[in-house]
Amino acid sequence: MGGIGSGTRWRWGSRDTCEASLRIDIRYMRAKGLLAPGSQGTLSWSRGGEQTGWIRYKVHALTLELDYRTRPAGGDWTPVNEHIPFDRVDQPFGGSRLYFICPRCRHRCMVLYGGSHFRCRKCQNLAYASQSEDAAARAMSRSQNIRKRLGDSGGFDDPFPPKPKGMHWATYDRLEREYAVQDERAATVLVGLLARLGGRL
Repeated sequence: MGGIGSGTRWRWGSRDTCEASLRIDIRYMRAKGLLAPGSQGTLSWSRGGEQTGWIRYKVHALTLELDYRTRPAGGDWTPVNEHIPFDRVDQPFGGSRLYFICPRCRHRCMVLYGGSHFRCRKCQNLAYASQSEDAAARAMSRSQNIRKRLGDSGGFDDPFPPKPKGMHWATYDRLEREYAVQDERAATVLVGLLARLGGRL
């Protein structure tokens, strides 16, 4: 099975970044039709035409099962089988949105990042790479500004913040719609960027 651990993150300078890490994006899996209960297969990553890692997965009603090996700090390979919980949240205008629950901090997230285990961005202590000149960065910046207006400082892969006390629902709904547009725009650009770099889920 696939190996995850030291050496699986690419480096941008001296800091680990979200963009340089192996990642499992629930939006990508949803778009590719990979989240139906009973679905199973392999998620793999490559860079420059060379495979950098792969894991097996199986979708259950309430969890995503991951099966892989890890070798933290260059030690012995250790098999890992873990279930990442799902959380489904109703949306204000109907339907629902599916999130992962990080096994370490128990917070909702849309993306899990590889290290010795797959965890959320905060638990992996990852930073965003500087992308000030591209469309993804502009969309992420607009999303972050909306979060700040709502009194939140989370990353774009964290759940949308609740309505602040005193804000009209019409204003909150408009900001949520705008955030959704910018969030999807950033995700689309980042998926394209990963494809151009030779990385894939």
